[in-house]
Amino acid sequence: MENNTQSFAPGASQPAPWRGWVLARRLSQIFFWLFFCWLFLQATYSGQEILHWPVDLFFRFDPLILAAHVLTRSPLIRGLLWSLLLVGLTFVLGRFFCGWICPLGTTLDGCRRLLYSSRPDTGYALRLRRFKYYFLFFLLAGAFLSVNLVGLFDPLSLLYRTLALFFYPALAYGLEGFFGQLYDWGTPFTWVSEPVYQFLKDTILPFRSQVMLLPLFTFACFAAIVALERLDRRFWCRALCPLGALYGLAARFSWLRRRPYKLCPDCGDCQMICKMGAISGDAVPAHQTAECQLCMSCLEQCQKGRVAFKFGGGVARPALDLGRRQVVTAVAAGVVAMPLLRLRSAAPQPDEYLIRPPGVASEMEFLSRCIRCGQCFKVCPTGGLQPLWWEAGLEGLYTSRLVPRLGYCEYACHLCSQVCPTGAIPLMPLEVKQASPMGTAFINPARCIPYTEGRDCLVCEEHCPTAPKAITFHEGEVQDLNGKRMPVKLPRVNPDQCIGCGICENKCPVGGDAAIRVKRSLRMEI
Repeated sequence: MENNTQSFAPGASQPAPWRGWVLARRLSQIFFWLFFCWLFLQATYSGQEILHWPVDLFFRFDPLILAAHVLTRSPLIRGLLWSLLLVGLTFVLGRFFCGWICPLGTTLDGCRRLLYSSRPDTGYALRLRRFKYYFLFFLLAGAFLSVNLVGLFDPLSLLYRTLALFFYPALAYGLEGFFGQLYDWGTPFTWVSEPVYQFLKDTILPFRSQVMLLPLFTFACFAAIVALERLDRRFWCRALCPLGALYGLAARFSWLRRRPYKLCPDCGDCQMICKMGAISGDAVPAHQTAECQLCMSCLEQCQKGRVAFKFGGGVARPALDLGRRQVVTAVAAGVVAMPLLRLRSAAPQPDEYLIRPPGVASEMEFLSRCIRCGQCFKVCPTGGLQPLWWEAGLEGLYTSRLVPRLGYCEYACHLCSQVCPTGAIPLMPLEVKQASPMGTAFINPARCIPYTEGRDCLVCEEHCPTAPKAITFHEGEVQDLNGKRMPVKLPRVNPDQCIGCGICENKCPVGGDAAIRVKRSLRMEI
């Protein structure tokens, strides 16, 4: 029977206690979406060294991240064990996370309502729904080989990354420009605009305006997922989402089952109502618990009041029918493809300007633990931590790096280590972080003002935060622009004292490439 989005009014015979389930589900979706956004806003510098809210809470309850973390044989992070609670509930209730909690699923539902008119499903997602399971096996096989690409496709990481790199900077830029224009107009506009702006600055706007890299590519990936909604409702969830596939494997054994088990011979409306395509026409049982998100639409819209969800068995569980050959092929593809994807990142001499966050001692360990969630980008008060593009190959895509010209690593800050859910950026006391080298600064005499113009410039030494300072001066003579030999203070870097924070490069007054740049530390494992 053709899928479509036709709605049916609830019949009078429907039991009254069930009528509120769809409303409860929608309220749950709105609550968890707002909670996700609120935690997103709390991941910011507020004048204190310690974050008081568990801003990585959603990632702690993500079993896909836990599975990949275990397969990479990384040291266990206890906070990730909370995800086992959701897995246990999935064995009882089914795939409720996708329909009641997942913020990306809620975002897709909202985008479909706002952007697309109601139309019949094309059926592509229904035909491709096994793909998400094969894709899950592909990613987990790669994680076993320590090539962890799960974070690129995890729905929580994907949404958080999109907010951090595109929507939030765009919102901040727009609001700053709008209120800046009102300020230029002066009174009476500022009577209202300034209190509102101060409120937004205290609650929503970032500590400092930031420029993020890869915003358009990030938005294009998100827009592609939203565009798939035009083909089928919840296309991403039905055909592509690896987290949904993991929950689907557990939901197949759920105790909560739908009645009736097969379509009523005189109706069949449920098959048209279900946005997940979880009800098939000829199969017995017709209800696929691995695909059902417990949206309760079939229950509420059943005109005859026959649909119910109850605990217990009574009928054989529906088979996933993935096919042994296809599963083996997916695993084998992951085993074969992942070493090829690592060719660039495993180079013996990585990019000398690829500076990792503080505390990262091993490049390979960092790549295997990072889930590309984007929390470190969001929380960095200077905007120095930025997403990586292709400098370390596909394996390094969206991992974090320090770009000193955009922002330095604040000496008195270790927020990035507090938000990292997998320990890719190790959690450590501030004094340990301050002694951990990320790189070493090098001076280019061909661009440095004292060397090229014969006049003093003290900027890099003044801003150096270490004690004693890593940048000092020695007296020397340099030919100035008029050809005269002039005594000047020539800067030099003590590599044993430099931690590579990048503030010297950030503050260097030379345009373009700074006269002093930070390179990967020779004192850390490459």
